[in-house]
Amino acid sequence: CSTMPMWLLLLLCLSGNVFAKEPLDVDCLVMHLQYVHCHWNRQGTPEVNYIFYGWFKRMECPMYLTENNIRIGCKQPMSNRSNRFRTFKTELVHGNNTFLKDHQLKSKGKLYPPTNVRVKMESDSNLWCYWNQTAPKCVESKIRYRTNNRDWENFSRSVGMQSYCINLPSKNSLYELQVQSKLGDMCGGSMWSEWSESVFWGSNNSTGRTANWGEKKQGFHFEIPDFSWKLRETTAVELWMTMVASNIARVLCFDEEIIPLGVISVCIHNQGDPLMHFFFFLIKDWLQISKGLKESFNPNYNERACPVREYCPVSQADCESLSSSSTVVATCEEAEQTPV
Repeated sequence: CSTMPMWLLLLLCLSGNVFAKEPLDVDCLVMHLQYVHCHWNRQGTPEVNYIFYGWFKRMECPMYLTENNIRIGCKQPMSNRSNRFRTFKTELVHGNNTFLKDHQLKSKGKLYPPTNVRVKMESDSNLWCYWNQTAPKCVESKIRYRTNNRDWENFSRSVGMQSYCINLPSKNSLYELQVQSKLGDMCGGSMWSEWSESVFWGSNNSTGRTANWGEKKQGFHFEIPDFSWKLRETTAVELWMTMVASNIARVLCFDEEIIPLGVISVCIHNQGDPLMHFFFFLIKDWLQISKGLKESFNPNYNERACPVREYCPVSQADCESLSSSSTVVATCEEAEQTPV
């Protein structure tokens, strides 16, 4: 009996390795507690179209996912959410080739990103972010935000909470917020969803970008009642126009020793304004007014203290009512203890 030539044996071994096909690997994921998404193209697009059976109860795929007319996956509805705690079986068939696999889907779930993400400046002067997600009693969330395109800050929300509060935001900064969520461990757990689309609030003066102001500025208004700050914010043109108007009033009225009532009424109305003190300082030497009226423009340090914070202006008229109340502005922690 003649032996097989060595070169022929080597050729058969090499050809066997080349033409042998690896079993197709099927991966499955429960998407948004609504359907099972399986795919079998991890090793590349198959050469043939396989028939897919997936079951808690055996059924052929009702919706194939294709690539270049080749089936690469299946989207199969899940009628009962509790089925994800059971074993899910898959079967790929083509001719005499069959690939079977069992899947444990309990930890292989993924939610869609939260929807209806929105921000709102509430009456407590805090910025609130709200969102919606399926099965809210089972969902925990993460929120991240950044100001003026700086680094993200991340915060966690416990199961059931679908809101987040930012204490006393600055309207001179642009806030960008995103949310993601997953099922909590008490409900079986899942992977984190993708981040939601960004929502914006505020204004970035350095870029000129604005978004959804909580309230509009009106009239001659500044955020901080600080004298030096107001002088920086007041333009040179405004000061020049003020001086011109003052000299005109002096020429027309003061030579007749007539007090310019328009100027005085403005000053009296705004005598608590540091800018008016500065204006009056410039003209008081040639105003023909009484000593008592002149002294009324001096700062009164015995007035009731008015609570001031950087980003929420408080008028003198509202000062007394605010100072008499026990709480002026609620913190986020205090606000979350009551329904929002």
